[in-house]
Amino acid sequence: MVLLTSLQIDETPADAIEMLAVDGEGVWRLRTPLLPISVNGAGDATAALFFAHLLQTRSAAEALKRAASSIYGVLKATAEAGSREILTVAAQEEFVSPSRVFEPEPA
Repeated sequence: MVLLTSLQIDETPADAIEMLAVDGEGVWRLRTPLLPISVNGAGDATAALFFAHLLQTRSAAEALKRAASSIYGVLKATAEAGSREILTVAAQEEFVSPSRVFEPEPA
């Protein structure tokens, strides 16, 4: 299992960022809008979410979808608040019911 976060390749638009998940079933890529924020711990939070969803669903594609959608919502709320600390409590609803859902594509 491999999870790449903050992926930008030649075909990634300047206003986007991607994640990639690889397992024995395949390779999935997911793109979200690039947020104007840089906070400590975002990669760790993404990895933890991905792992939790992977344990629950047994699907790298579904875990990628759920983790990326939730972390995007939390980071968007963090950026809108102008905070340097990830708003895990204030934006906790994003973990349960993300305000925006992103779909992975086979890569």
